[in-house]
Order: sequence, then C-alpha cells, then structure tokens
Amino acid sequence: MGIIRAFYGPCGGPKTVTTSIPYRQRRATAAVIILLICASASGCLGEDESSQEEPICTGVDCGIGDGTENTTTEGNLSQGDNETTGGNETTGGNETTDGNETTDGNETTGGNETELEEQAQRTIDLWEGESRLLLILVHPTDSSPGLTAAQAESIMSDVNDWYVEVSAGKVWFNWTITDWYALDDAGYSNQNAYQAAADDGHDLAEYDRFVVGLQDLTSRSISTQGVQHYNVTTDDATIHLLASRCDVKRFADTNSTRNTMTHELGHSFGLSHAMFNGSISGEVDSYGNQYDSMGSSSTWRHFGAAYKHQMGWLDDVQVELVSQSGDYTLKPLEVDEAHALRISIGMVEEVNNGEVTFAEHFYYLEVREVQEAETNKHGEVLPGALNGVIINHASPQGQYGYHKWLAIAQDTTPETPTDSSGDFLLPEGRTFSIDGAGIHITALNVTEVETTVHIEFDDGSSNSAPTISSVEATSTGAGFQFSVDAQDADGDDLAVFWNFETEYGDLYAPEHIGTGTSTEHTFADDDGRRVFVRVSDMHGGETIDWVDINGYVNQAPQIQAMTPTSVEEGVFEFQIDIVDQELLTYAWDLGDGSTSILPAPLHEYAEDGNYTVTLVVSDGEFSTTMTGYADTADTENIPPVSDAGSDITASPGETVILDGSASDDPDDYPLAFLRYTWSSPDGLEISNHDEATASLVAPSEPGTYIIHLLVNDGAESRTDTMVLTVTAS
Repeated sequence: MGIIRAFYGPCGGPKTVTTSIPYRQRRATAAVIILLICASASGCLGEDESSQEEPICTGVDCGIGDGTENTTTEGNLSQGDNETTGGNETTGGNETTDGNETTDGNETTGGNETELEEQAQRTIDLWEGESRLLLILVHPTDSSPGLTAAQAESIMSDVNDWYVEVSAGKVWFNWTITDWYALDDAGYSNQNAYQAAADDGHDLAEYDRFVVGLQDLTSRSISTQGVQHYNVTTDDATIHLLASRCDVKRFADTNSTRNTMTHELGHSFGLSHAMFNGSISGEVDSYGNQYDSMGSSSTWRHFGAAYKHQMGWLDDVQVELVSQSGDYTLKPLEVDEAHALRISIGMVEEVNNGEVTFAEHFYYLEVREVQEAETNKHGEVLPGALNGVIINHASPQGQYGYHKWLAIAQDTTPETPTDSSGDFLLPEGRTFSIDGAGIHITALNVTEVETTVHIEFDDGSSNSAPTISSVEATSTGAGFQFSVDAQDADGDDLAVFWNFETEYGDLYAPEHIGTGTSTEHTFADDDGRRVFVRVSDMHGGETIDWVDINGYVNQAPQIQAMTPTSVEEGVFEFQIDIVDQELLTYAWDLGDGSTSILPAPLHEYAEDGNYTVTLVVSDGEFSTTMTGYADTADTENIPPVSDAGSDITASPGETVILDGSASDDPDDYPLAFLRYTWSSPDGLEISNHDEATASLVAPSEPGTYIIHLLVNDGAESRTDTMVLTVTAS
C-alpha cells in the first residue's frame, strides 16, 4: 500500500497518485472549498472560460441546452441570439468536444405560441413510429471524403438498431444519406450543408430529422431540443422545415461517432442531459451520469427510466408509482421485463424569472445490467462497477411546450465523495433518505437479474436509531469472519453494510464491501486496518461502528494546512492537506452563519468582509479542527496561457513527446504552479497526461489527430490545441 494524495477540486472526483510510502502513513490532499460569491462564476477545468457568458438559467436544475432556449451545444460557444452554451463534454468513446464559434441565431424558439405548440406537438408525435432522417456528409475543401457509402450506411444502421432496442421497437429511422459535399464553415446554423443537399435534389421538407456529419471539423457537436421551425434559403426558394437538426463533429467510422450521434439525437427527441449531483462541492455535473447515453457514458447505455417514461417507451406499469411503504422489485432497463419505480415528493416551490410556481417532483429508481470487468494495458483486472440502484431526482421543465424531465442522479454514498458518478449507486444494505420528504429507500437484495428495495414513508419524528452492542472479527486463516450484534428499540428490521477496504480518497468497489450480520472477507495483505459496519433501521436511523484487525491502531486525522486562496472576485479555494486512512466527515462553519458537510462546498457571501472559516474533520473516533480566513477584498487573478507546442508529424509506432512547458501563468496566482491536463478527442492514450511534458505512441492508422492541453491556475483554465499527423510510412 502507498500514500494517496487526493485533490478535491470544484469540478471533478478525487485525482490520486500513488507513491511508495508505508501503508499506515497514507496521506491525501483533500482540497478545498470553493466559496462562490458571484452566481455567474462557473466552469469545470475543461472549459475555456474566455468564452463564458452570463448563464440564462442559474438554478441547480439548469443545464446545457436546458435553459429558456431550445438548442443544446456540446462544447464552448460564443452566444448568438438564441443559443444556450455549455462546457466541454465527454461523450462516448473519449469524444471530448471543444471549440469556440459564433452562430447566426437563426432559431424560432419563443414569442410565438402557435409555433411553440407546433414544435411541441411534432416532438411528441415522433416519440413513436418512423422518423424520416437525412444524413448530410460534409468534408473540408482541403480534404477528401474519409468514409465510403457502405461505412456511412453501417453507422446509420447501428444507430437505428440502437434506438429500436432502447425504445422497445417504438421508434425507428427511415434514412437517406447524401453524397459528400466539400464545404468549409459548415457548422451549426450555417445553412450551406442544407443548401448543398437541396441543390443536389433532396426535398428537405420531406424529413423529420437532419444529421450533418462533419468530417475533420472540430467546432462542436450540437442539437436542437426537440423539433423546431427552421428556414433554408436557396437560390430558387425558401424551404420551411419543421424538424430536429444536429451536427456530429469529427464524423468517422468509429464508436465515438456512433455514441455521439445517439446522444445528439437524444436531444432531438427532446431529452435533457443525464446529470449528477456531486458530493464534493454540491455542484451539478451536466454530463455526470455515466450510466446514461445522455450523460458521460463511454459505451452505448440505455436512456434512464425518467426519460424513457417521458417518451412512453416505458409505460406506467413498467414504471410503478409507489405511495405506500413496502418491498418492491426492480429489473434492468435493458431487458424486456424492465421495471422501474417512481415516488412523488409532492409539489415543490420553484422560482423562474422572478415568478414563484409549484410543480410536482419525482424520484425515479432504476437498475442496469452489470458491465463486464475491464482490464488495463498490463492485463490487470480493474475494480468492478458497483451494482445497485440508480436514484434520479426528476423535475419538470415546462418551457418547451411539452412534458419534459430533467433527471439528476443522486450520490447515495456521499462518504466517498465524487463530482462525477463513480460509486453513486445505492448498494445492497444501504439506505438513502430523501431530504425533507420523509422517504427512505433501502437496497435489500441486489442481483444481476432483479433487485429488491424497501421503501419507507416515515418522517422520523418518533424513530430511534438502532444500537450496536458489538462488532467482532474472527480469523479464518485465509481471511476474517465479521459479525455485528445490533438492536432496534422500535422493532424495525435492520440492514447491514460492511466497508472492508475503502479508505480516504477511494470509491466503493464490489470486492471491497459486504452485507449481512455475519460475513467473511479475505484481504490481499496482512496490513492493519479498520473495518466499518453501518446498521440502518430503514426508517432514517443509522449507526456506524468498527472493528480493528491485524494490530491496527487508529490515529486522529491531521490537517496539515488549510490555505485560503482567492481565485477571482469573491471566490475562494481552501486547499487542505490531510493525513488519514479512514473515510472522513466534514463540518464547515463558513463564518456568516452558513454551514456545510461537503468536502468542498460552494458558498456565496451576502456582504464583503474577512470571514473566519472553521473546519472539523472526523474519522468517527477522533476529530481535528483547523481555522482559516476568507477575505472577499482579495480577489484578482490573471488567467494562465496554454501552449501545447507546435504541430507534430510522426510515423506509426513512433514515440511522440508533447511539450507544454511554454505554458505560463503571468501572476503565479492563486496557485504558484499550473495544473496540466493533456487529452485527445480521438482517444489517443497519453502517458503522464497531468504533467507539462507528456508522451504517446503514434497510432498505426495514418491520419490527423487532435490533442488538447488544458492548464489551470487554481481558478481559471485555458486550452490550446495541436495536431499530430501520422504518415503512411
């Protein structure tokens, strides 16, 4: 075992680096809190913040393409009249979108109720039956077509088959593929791709959906939200369309293209992103649900239950409404007998454009097929995906004229915090309580075929938490037999969850946890450690205890430093260096009467001042306190400069050195060093991707490959791009 340094930043999960230090001296950096003073300050490290605009929608349920307008963009975009922009998205197959582009704002999105009603009704109509789709193929004028007709046909066939499967045969595409058109500047809202297809004899008015496949064009992938009115002007006439439109960048015969097309067509069907409510800072990651193709899934995963239910692809029987306490069954969404659950939490007050409204919110429960375990390049089996219940908070989005959900997955195990969906599923033996609703969900029995959950409606006003009399560990030679003796004064049934090996900076994995009052576990080593058990009464009460094995002696967590650093006006990062082995809890006093239990909460101060900030960290047995200060007067920052170096030409198999050392931070502030992130939308494997100098092996297939370098100074990020050209010899 080695030392783990885990940095909790505002826009990502723990990033860990292992060094050779004795196991018991594990050290981790938990970063952080970001105190947001300005509501418009946003952006993960993947964003080019130079193109940030004031967000149209600033609520927690607002996401890319889910504000007051009807266009979803994937990547950075300078706003025209009617565009809602987003940050960098990773869609399937390591497809990272990027780019900065100004559009012409040719959208009919509001102001005409008749047109909105027509768009809404046509969107709903296409949730069932045939969609006539035109795929328009475009390549830059300085290149040649990179796909044959057969390959383009294969892409469309695969995407069609996927939609037929996911919708249980309720929708399908009848598609036509154009010839290749040599065009520059053919990105979204530029009409030349549509004009070229019309001039080529295609009757655009016949189609319900359009996909523009952009070979080698890297501006962004983008889609309308549902169907929209749109006018295409040619030399002979103006063609009026009532259809969905999307662009797929870097169009090629790859899984990435197929994944991206299914995602963008999801928006064309009127779906929002599949989001995740992060448990580090409390921010919502617009693409955070990696189990959903409307999120950050790197493989073809079905749409979630809320979105399938929205479109009628799952009916009210398949998505059972739960209103009474009891045991219920879930079956994977991918099977013919798919079964999900939904729970109403009643009418929720919302404020939209200064107007107070009320809308009914639901929680959707679903399970997915378990993916096969993956291996790394050394052939080692990676930790398995956690199997359990996905819980989405679904809130209605009424601005489009049709019923539409915004689904945000919840982290059911916040003691292993993450800002993207890592171990967010509810595992067997755990209870998730919906804040303020008096609803408690317990996973009783989780299998690959079906899962049983207990749902309890209890406000907890008269409930007593269970008590634990003893926790024991008995050596069995190969491992240990663990047992817990627990009681409940209310006579409630109990659920038990064991954490054998998940520690500070880790996420849960199925091989590191267990259930039941008595269970056996085998460890890979004889290191001393503390094993935790959680006992839930399934009514909202929970008690935690532990047992030490192999001579383990617990030490109090050590907060080595808490350094408050202003990152921009009113925004602070509290960088914390912590030494500990166990999972921790956090109690922040932010100095103005506000508190938080997140590792890195976001906070807005109502007034300027120098605030005393106190953090109490506990491992369950010992607590440690540290005090710092946030002075809102200390807030200026000059953004860094990213330099990915010159373009490179290499032969297949050649080692390529990527040099970003010319990147610079003019003021060395707020951090005295830069953070580097190398990435490739083409899926190239980059060694030392978080260092100034990185490397990769040129792929065997000749062509051009895009490589991005993102640098971050602790507050702002900038990205530069270079091109790797692989020659034929």
